[in-house]
Amino acid sequence: MLISSDMDKTSLWSFAVPVLASHPRSGTLAIALGIALAAPPTVALAAPPAPAPRPVVGKPAASKPVGTKPQDTARKPEPPKSGCSPLESGFVMTPVDVALKCDESWEKCESDIPLRAKNCTGEFQSIYRLEMYESGRRSLELEFDPAPIVPNGGSWKEAIPWTTPGDLEAVVFFRAPGSTSEQSVRGTVKIANKGLAAAKAACEKCSGVWGRYGVNRQQGCNCKTTDAGKVCIDGDDCEGLCLFRRYDDQAREEGVCSEQQRMTGCISIVMKGQSQLKPRIPPPKKLPTCLD
Repeated sequence: MLISSDMDKTSLWSFAVPVLASHPRSGTLAIALGIALAAPPTVALAAPPAPAPRPVVGKPAASKPVGTKPQDTARKPEPPKSGCSPLESGFVMTPVDVALKCDESWEKCESDIPLRAKNCTGEFQSIYRLEMYESGRRSLELEFDPAPIVPNGGSWKEAIPWTTPGDLEAVVFFRAPGSTSEQSVRGTVKIANKGLAAAKAACEKCSGVWGRYGVNRQQGCNCKTTDAGKVCIDGDDCEGLCLFRRYDDQAREEGVCSEQQRMTGCISIVMKGQSQLKPRIPPPKKLPTCLD
């Protein structure tokens, strides 16, 4: 088919349309032919230029402080310490040694027993009763209301006043809050009159006799003297007493030192400072001195 050159663009375009519609071939070939026939020979459509690739700008790496140790993100935080060692379980009672505080005669004593029990049961516990035993006999019982609550790893403390020496046993009763089951822990308590014990030890060293002496019957030691039987003319000449025996040829009192430091009863003794006094002639009758 010939196409006239003087045909206007409108008639040319209208001619191409029926050709596209009636072509028995595939749609792709018909579209290609139609476009080829319809496109003006002098017009060329250029593809738009591809945009220039943008430079890839990477994020600058964070600088690490000098001397900083990197954190170990996989490490798990340590659990809080409970105050109990792996070998401790249940309630742990601490043994107690107490020294009594006494007066100069080692009597009228009093001190506090610092009881302490540590909770290693793994849960809260309440302390509701305390019992004290002497030689297997209960001598004290205390009920706590409200009962103190002790957390796991915590400690219960109580100060108990006491006046006599001896070996005791403290029994602390506890249970979990809201529970009715009864549990207990026992601990040893030693109460000592250390001042009295030291005095008795010194009494043994001097081969003395421990007992109660004087009107007030105060306890003490009657030590054996090291100068027993020595001749004396003054009470200061002896460790104990200068026991009067006679007047010498100068009318001075003369005696011998006692075997023990303490003596009781009515006894004739040479008093301290007697040798500094002027002898009396004739010497007087020696009168006894009553000692308690």
